Amino acid sequence: MSPDTSAVPSTDAPSRDLTQRGITRKGLFRCFLIVGVTGFGGVLPVFVHEVVRKRAWLDQEEFTELLAVCQVLPGPNIVNMSMVLGMRTCGLSGAFVSVLGLLLLPVILVLALGTLYAGFSHLPAVEGAVRAIAAAAAGLLIAITARLFWPQRANPVAIGIGLLVLIGIAWFRMPLIWVLGVLGPVSIALTWWRRRAHG
Repeated sequence: MSPDTSAVPSTDAPSRDLTQRGITRKGLFRCFLIVGVTGFGGVLPVFVHEVVRKRAWLDQEEFTELLAVCQVLPGPNIVNMSMVLGMRTCGLSGAFVSVLGLLLLPVILVLALGTLYAGFSHLPAVEGAVRAIAAAAAGLLIAITARLFWPQRANPVAIGIGLLVLIGIAWFRMPLIWVLGVLGPVSIALTWWRRRAHG
């Protein structure tokens, strides 16, 4: 049996054309099956590990761009990201196998665990376990956010827009759609101006 070359990171600088990176449908399905079944409490950190670090299908900049695009689309970010990555590498069939791999086992597990939870949710031990899982998920989200922001630490536009988004959502409780509608165009305009001014 020939090895799955899609899981072997290339030592060369990756081409911007994702179809040239040897990513197969089998590799996509296997990758997102792992992401879906191991992403307890937060799938995004597992996605980064599998796609960016382990397989080197995307570099950090490409991942950040993909996440930014998928965050403004309807639906869960991770589903959008798996679909876009599959579509860009293997077309419609790539998008299908990526989403299938991502959702297949989690749906089965959630249905089984949901049935158990319905019968035992009143127990104090179960309530404590759910609170602990929620805290762990919050910690994972903070960690991945800090990692994504780190390359932009010297970018005043990114810092300013990030602070405004945080203040608008966390302090003033503004709806996300209004924050994106106002600050999205401002961020694009400021980034364009900064690149024109500084190269």
